[in-house]
Amino acid sequence: MSVIARKDKTERILFERKKIDLTTPDDRLTVLIFLVSMLVSLVIGVVFMELYDLDILELAMFPTMPLVVVGAFQIIRSRYKFYLILVAAAVGAMFYLQVAYATIGAIALIALGIPGVVKLVAVLQRFLFYRVVSSVEYLNIRTDLSLWDRVVAFVFNISKDLDTRNLEIDENVKRASLPWKEIWSSMKVSFLIGVFIWIYLSMNPSWMQFDSFSNVPAYIFAVMMYIPLIVLPFSIFMSLNVRIETRYRDFRIYDGVKGTLMRMAIPIFAAFMYILVAVNKNGFQDVLTFIALSVVFNMLICVAACMVYYKGFESHIIDSIISRWNSFRPVQLLMDVDDLDEIIKEDVPGTPVRDYSDMGELEFPE
Repeated sequence: MSVIARKDKTERILFERKKIDLTTPDDRLTVLIFLVSMLVSLVIGVVFMELYDLDILELAMFPTMPLVVVGAFQIIRSRYKFYLILVAAAVGAMFYLQVAYATIGAIALIALGIPGVVKLVAVLQRFLFYRVVSSVEYLNIRTDLSLWDRVVAFVFNISKDLDTRNLEIDENVKRASLPWKEIWSSMKVSFLIGVFIWIYLSMNPSWMQFDSFSNVPAYIFAVMMYIPLIVLPFSIFMSLNVRIETRYRDFRIYDGVKGTLMRMAIPIFAAFMYILVAVNKNGFQDVLTFIALSVVFNMLICVAACMVYYKGFESHIIDSIISRWNSFRPVQLLMDVDDLDEIIKEDVPGTPVRDYSDMGELEFPE
């Protein structure tokens, strides 16, 4: 077979594997609702900014509205319609207790937005999983890497000296309860990304318009709902233990993502510089309160999103992925001689077995 023919065959195999698509019409409808809602929110936000001379930070609730729309849409279609009644009752109770309007807005946005966040996470996982693993499998074999391949190599921290062909997953993943270990891992990554985003938001000159951190509207923290939308799509690689098997130590795909995020966390040093400036301007107590609120909102949003995801979505996604795994990987790529002998003996009926009983015994004189 010529080099050109082998290359064409490889490209054809890669194309067939990238065609594995787990998304459903409901997923595409969800994405359409999100995009239309985002467009409408941006237009309304620009109009409000022009009419009322509002600052970008004061318009922080508008980017969260698409998540709220998707969340409300999913709740209405599910069997948990009473959840909307509970949210409405909680909002009414907070109004009666004269809770600050910004706080009420933040709680309402988060309560309705979390189901939308998790639904979008599920859509992303079904859309990305086989596109990622099909890229990883031949990442260090192909001579010409596409832009997508380069992005995958960077995000998953895959070194050039790693043979990426032997990809495997755990095909018997069953949850008897909430996987707190996975939730804790997602929380750590969420906190890291939260700090990273908080640095650059808080360094924005518009942030300095507030006389004190105590005057910062609480609904700004609702924007943190986008953090689980960044973190949780990668959790499927942790749940299925997607790994590149080698003769030495397996490389876990999810560990590569965490490594990339750790490298991106280097600018956290800038936070300490900002804290010093903020303390001089607002006082230590206000700065400490703002940081504590950031951490609390980040953790609450992440925990709520993880619980909804692992309780109601993960098992369906795992089942849909495993159902197509045999199409993606019909046989194990790497196999030694012992494995081959074992498969022949156990899996092929009628295989003759040597009987050593009629061969006699050797006796040596004393």
